[in-house]
Amino acid sequence: MILAPTVEDTGANLLQAYEPQPGMLVRVKEGHWKSKFGGMLGIVEHRWGNPDYPALDVRLADGRLELFWFHELDEAQEEAV
Repeated sequence: MILAPTVEDTGANLLQAYEPQPGMLVRVKEGHWKSKFGGMLGIVEHRWGNPDYPALDVRLADGRLELFWFHELDEAQEEAV
C-alpha cells in the first residue's frame, strides 16, 4: 500500500481561514480583559512571534495601535464597517 504524504511529513504550514493576517478586518472579542476594547473593529497591521501563537498589532477604528493575541480577535465582516 502506498500512502500520500501528510502535512506532518512535508513540513507544510497550512494557513487556516480564521487566522488573522495583515490587512484583515477584525473585531476584538467581547469579554476582553481590557473591557474598553471589546467589540471594537480594527485592521491587522503586523504579525509577531511564533506562527502557532501570534501576537498582532491592530489599528483600531479610533486610530490607536494595540497589541492582541490572535485568540482575542474574530474576523469581522466588511458590512460591519
